[in-house]
Amino acid sequence: GRFRAAIDVFPVEPVPPDSIVDGAIIDASAVTDAVRRLLQSPRFKAKDVVASLSGSSVIVKKISLPVMSEADLADSIQWEAEQYIPFDIQDVNLDYQILTPVAERQGTMDVLLVAAKKDKIADYTGVVSAVGRKTVVVDVDAFALQNAFETNYAEDAHKVVALVNAGASAININLVS
Repeated sequence: GRFRAAIDVFPVEPVPPDSIVDGAIIDASAVTDAVRRLLQSPRFKAKDVVASLSGSSVIVKKISLPVMSEADLADSIQWEAEQYIPFDIQDVNLDYQILTPVAERQGTMDVLLVAAKKDKIADYTGVVSAVGRKTVVVDVDAFALQNAFETNYAEDAHKVVALVNAGASAININLVS
């Protein structure tokens, strides 16, 4: 059918067991070597790389805030995030997206808050740099999977779809509507 296995489309390069645990790179040398071998494939010509993270050092939380302008939210997001992020706010990179359309904002608005530990981001971007590439985006695994689906299968935009990302040590399931 339309959905071919990723292994049929993209090359795969294994890493030694326990090189990555709970999304954290434990053996950077082994991971760098595997990524280098992978990127030697003639299919990979671009120098820019998009990486995605998951695991316990990535927090995704939907929060409800009083309606405010985007400028006011940008000014206050660090303080708001401190209420919800179980890490020192200085140790994370934050991003957010207002979910409630402007026309529907009455009193409160939903905001998707994402925080990732800076050291984990540095581990991933360090591997990419070590193989001579440049990281241009660091995303969350589940969001990257959903974006890839929506970009490649726009005709299914009005269906409810389950996206299953089965890895060596974790499975993520996105229900997209």
